[in-house]
Amino acid sequence: RGSQELYNSSFRPLGRFMSELEPPSAALVFLHGSGDNGDGVAYWLEDTSNGAFQQRLQSSGIRVLYPDAPVIPYTLSGGCPQAVWFDRKAMAYEAPEDAAGMARSVEQVDTEIDKLVEAGIPLQHIGVAGMSMGGCLALHVAYGSGRHSGQLGAAASLSSFLPLDSRLYAVADQRFQETGAKSMTPLFMAHGASDPMVSSGWAKKTRDRLEAVGIMVPPEVITFPDLGHDMCSDEIRQLTDFLVDKLGARP
Repeated sequence: RGSQELYNSSFRPLGRFMSELEPPSAALVFLHGSGDNGDGVAYWLEDTSNGAFQQRLQSSGIRVLYPDAPVIPYTLSGGCPQAVWFDRKAMAYEAPEDAAGMARSVEQVDTEIDKLVEAGIPLQHIGVAGMSMGGCLALHVAYGSGRHSGQLGAAASLSSFLPLDSRLYAVADQRFQETGAKSMTPLFMAHGASDPMVSSGWAKKTRDRLEAVGIMVPPEVITFPDLGHDMCSDEIRQLTDFLVDKLGARP
């Protein structure tokens, strides 16, 4: 199952227009996976949580933004244009990271965060999260070479991983280890134990390597038995608890 299968063109996700209802005191940027779009992952989250994801975030004053990835040639689709945050040469832990594509997308998300700050939301009340490819980008925004690295209020990575050669590790090591600066951004990680596309072992290796470079990682990657490359209601409930705890300002 994928979010595209759930997409309904008449659906208008509440989080994209939450500012019309009341001024937010916090915000979350949620990044979709490959071949999807912001509306698609918004609907996926709503369907999986039976509406609780947006409801609980809204009641805690957290606005959710769902930006769209650029449409670029994607190697895993035979070079055909697809909505992806960066290119992948292969779906493998050892595959090289697309440094240029990653830098472009980090800048896109950083620009969205800049707008939130200009609107009066402090960085410590802004979070970034993502599913699959979006989770990888979220890690780069939260802990990599972006201008808000280490300053956000929360980060979350679902069904995702950083490849073996990811530039993030060296950047974070220098930022958080060599300079003595501390990452103040707590991380949530979750994965399907039966994911046939992204091995949960890759996510666990990512967690361990992030910890080694000074990042505030969770005690473990939360895994869900029998869950494939998908999201489940318990996962989204735990994610929502985490986000409300770290970003929310309202009871």
